[in-house]
Amino acid sequence: MQKATQEQQVKTMATAIRAIPTLYGETAKTFESEATLTEQNPGTEDYRHEAQVVADFLKTCTAL
Repeated sequence: MQKATQEQQVKTMATAIRAIPTLYGETAKTFESEATLTEQNPGTEDYRHEAQVVADFLKTCTAL
């Protein structure tokens, strides 16, 4: 009986996820223009601050 309960639990935990999100309108135009700029100027984005924020958060979670 317990095995059936575990199988049911797995089925209810599954959520369908779209593999490729679709952008429309102004959002799509903005994304396309920013992607083009990034392609033309690779390496111009600085993610050090964001990486530090993530590292600090993970330390508080004792994940590191």
